[in-house]
Amino acid sequence: MSRLKSFLHQSYIIKLTILCSLIFTLPAIGGWVILQQSDPAVRDYMTIAFTSKRTGWTAGTSFEDFENPGFIGFTMDGGKTWERSEIKLESDLTEIYFFDANHGWVVGQKGIIANTTNGKDWDIQISKVGTTLTSIYFVSKDVGFAVGQNDTIISTKNGGRQWKVLQGGIVGEVGDDDASMFNAVQFIDEQNGWVAGVRVFPTEKTQKTVILKTEDGAQTWTPQETGKEDILEDIFFLDASVGWAVGENGLILHTNDGGNTWTEQTSGTEEIIRSVRFADKNIGWAVGGDIGVGVVLSTTDGGQSWTLEESEVKMEKVAILDKQNAWLVGTNGFIIKPE
Repeated sequence: MSRLKSFLHQSYIIKLTILCSLIFTLPAIGGWVILQQSDPAVRDYMTIAFTSKRTGWTAGTSFEDFENPGFIGFTMDGGKTWERSEIKLESDLTEIYFFDANHGWVVGQKGIIANTTNGKDWDIQISKVGTTLTSIYFVSKDVGFAVGQNDTIISTKNGGRQWKVLQGGIVGEVGDDDASMFNAVQFIDEQNGWVAGVRVFPTEKTQKTVILKTEDGAQTWTPQETGKEDILEDIFFLDASVGWAVGENGLILHTNDGGNTWTEQTSGTEEIIRSVRFADKNIGWAVGGDIGVGVVLSTTDGGQSWTLEESEVKMEKVAILDKQNAWLVGTNGFIIKPE
């Protein structure tokens, strides 16, 4: 099967496989506290965000609700227990982002966006696109950006009450035209940001790792060369200079100059890495894997060396407050944090 097929959401087959895997007891991982082994309501957690040691949110797919599978959960005890928000969402969700304890957004399939201004009640926003949105980031409670499949980049200057389509957004299969699939976006201020993913060249049957940088609020983008062909799943910058990007085949890239040059770090795994976050220039975590296998990576030296631990749970996302407080979420609602 080609790597290009990894973009296609064959959700029924994937959901069925994950659902069946719930009958097994999930394993412990050395050096981590297991907050939740699995979700009792049979939900898949795809993303996670925390704004304090006790207050956090997750989002993903509910297998018991076929009409409204998208779900948002919230915790008030640091991730030990979760309650489902009341909003009904007709599409699976891919990412959640909170700017502060009140202002948050989720995105997902079919261009869905929802937001909250009190951390509890959610409303649907109109994205004006039909493609799957994969990542969202706000630099204030007003200014934000979201990206997704088929070259999609959208922005807002009023908290999402109105979204502007900057490029892409058209639903369609990958044909003969070159196309970029964006999986991650981050800005450090209203002007400077990055997107990451892959560019596919169907007629040539090739693909190329993509990192784009903007210095004018997403009006124009400059490619940053990596020399790689792997799909990037996530990107994270501490500041205007220091950042990491992760993806297929255990790829971890690092930059100290804002992405002008990227160097590869040794992850110790060939599994896909889906998420990366750092507390400072030294301490960071990355997670990934696939169905039946998960990887958890940690570093205390900025990624010069990574410690690898494996489990039977595919890991999806990292949320981080500081060096002592991080949460790692996997499918089935598996949640751990450092001891």
